[in-house]
Amino acid sequence: MLRFLLALARHLDLVGEHALGYAELVRVECAASLRSWLWRVVAFALAALFVLIGLVSAAVVLSLWSNGVDVASWRAWAVPIVCLLVAGACVAFALTRKPQPMSEVLNQQLQRDLELLRAARGADETRGGDA
Repeated sequence: MLRFLLALARHLDLVGEHALGYAELVRVECAASLRSWLWRVVAFALAALFVLIGLVSAAVVLSLWSNGVDVASWRAWAVPIVCLLVAGACVAFALTRKPQPMSEVLNQQLQRDLELLRAARGADETRGGDA
């Protein structure tokens, strides 16, 4: 293990470049995940707004009907129905925008690095460990 650490200490520039590569991969992953979450939040907010508008307009139609105004026409119910349909579409859109799991590129890079670390550890142990 000591030899492995000494080898890392001799090549700090390469370790730094490797860490910067990981930082870039993580930045890309976070940006994609943030976009997905942002679309979901906006879609759910729009759905809530349309549900509210639909319920308020339905309450207005019912209030008019209870006061004797003739609201039997389909036009009186068009706004509440359309608002509730749009809200349902927003919810459906938000549910399809689930954050994606870690990309295959980052997964493969992590696997390669873990294999290299295992191989370096195994080589270090066969040479006599920290001696």
